Amino acid sequence: MRDLMRQLGDVARLLDDVGLLPPLEITFAHDPDDGPYVIVATPHQLELADQRLAVDQIATRIGAVPKVGEVLRGRYGASVRGRWANTLIVAVTNAAPQLSGMPDLPIRTTTTRETADLLRSLIAWAPRRQQHMDELVVKDRSRAHAVHAIVTADDAAQSLLEGLVPDTDSVGHRPGRRYRALLPTGHALSVSVDSLR
Repeated sequence: MRDLMRQLGDVARLLDDVGLLPPLEITFAHDPDDGPYVIVATPHQLELADQRLAVDQIATRIGAVPKVGEVLRGRYGASVRGRWANTLIVAVTNAAPQLSGMPDLPIRTTTTRETADLLRSLIAWAPRRQQHMDELVVKDRSRAHAVHAIVTADDAAQSLLEGLVPDTDSVGHRPGRRYRALLPTGHALSVSVDSLR
């Protein structure tokens, strides 16, 4: 990845400007052809109207017109694509069905401002590590935030974890495939190794 620090700052300022939004999953990625981009996704547990409102609010700030269409058979979604500062933003609703047995969205204790603050706090951690990441995902889980990085090799995972407090007791810790650690921000970091990328 490249330009991660700029992207983190740009998206934090976008969230500040938009104000109150539902819990979001924000993915920082890089396309070989289009360069760096950010996907801002709403949780599938929300009604489409509530998800659409978040996409519309982002669309207003980035000066773009959202598109609505069928994304899964019989399920509709909205998306918008545009630039905020120097970052390409893609905001989308999540059309995945809420199946029985799947947990509902917990009562929210997090805020959009806290998400923006977390993005800003990651700027200090990211500079020496962005070259090792293929994707960085910041997820508001309604009660806490989680950070997840995806890499293509175990040595890249080790580079991301350097200097962090490892969480080797976690059931999510599987050397060679998945690691967990504590970021300097106090948030949990999980790192997945995906050699097929």
